[in-house]
Amino acid sequence: MVQTPYSPSMSLETIPTSAPSASLDGTIKAALEHARRLTDMYGTSNIEVALAWETVDELETARTHQKTLQMSSLERYCIAYPDAAECRIYED
Repeated sequence: MVQTPYSPSMSLETIPTSAPSASLDGTIKAALEHARRLTDMYGTSNIEVALAWETVDELETARTHQKTLQMSSLERYCIAYPDAAECRIYED
């Protein structure tokens, strides 16, 4: 396989399908630092800066999606319908 600057270095079979939350948080933190550094160096009108911030956004979306998948169906139902009888919490 010929590597070009735009071809992935890993095949789809070797890319992990789910990353642990701590690993994803570390990746987001590193991407955020990288995006901030690029912004400081090049300003906001550079394409590399835009791509770095887009990467941060995509990683944060992935973290949100991962947290949603970890919720039970009742938790997701209660978020959608907080006034439902099944979702009420009664205190003694």
